[in-house]
Amino acid sequence: MTTLTTMRVNVRRDLKDEDAGNYRWTNDEIDRAIEKAVLVYSEYCPLMQLDATIVTVDQDNTVDISTLTDRIDVLKVEHPIDEEPYPSRRFKVWGDVLTFQDGYVGDGVECNIYWLKKHTLSTASTIPTAHDHIISMGAVAFAVSSQAQYQVNLANTGGQKVNKDYNYWAKAAFEAFYDQLQHVKSYNLKKLVTGALIAED
Repeated sequence: MTTLTTMRVNVRRDLKDEDAGNYRWTNDEIDRAIEKAVLVYSEYCPLMQLDATIVTVDQDNTVDISTLTDRIDVLKVEHPIDEEPYPSRRFKVWGDVLTFQDGYVGDGVECNIYWLKKHTLSTASTIPTAHDHIISMGAVAFAVSSQAQYQVNLANTGGQKVNKDYNYWAKAAFEAFYDQLQHVKSYNLKKLVTGALIAED
């Protein structure tokens, strides 16, 4: 499983920035670019979760979902879970409160909540190894874009051509990144529809 340290090495390799004595990007800048890439990736291919520990409130139509950290969205709620098949309930979410609709109320027993979560990449990763190259592509795009903006403030260093070169590089990198994300999104949507990839938290 890829760690942040490994990903940083991969991104530097793709940036051709491997001279430790003369880095163009600091580790903090590379890490920030990776973080941005992971956030965008999460919007296209979020981590699918099933939480069966959230308890409803007896005779109340609201449920506290503040424990679902790094939440992107809630897809489905089943209650009660002692029936087969589990009934799905209409709901809405505002902040950390899920509210049952149509006059439905809880009974003090757990419900099943299917939800989407942001990915993480640090000492461990929730991103499939097969998608590591996508994160690297995105990090390269964000790093190069940041460098292009920086060069605007250095008009006397390298001339205007330097800024244009970085902009062209960033544009191509972003196009490649989002092209890959579209492929991932199409595949992921099919799985969301079938529910085949709903994973237990």
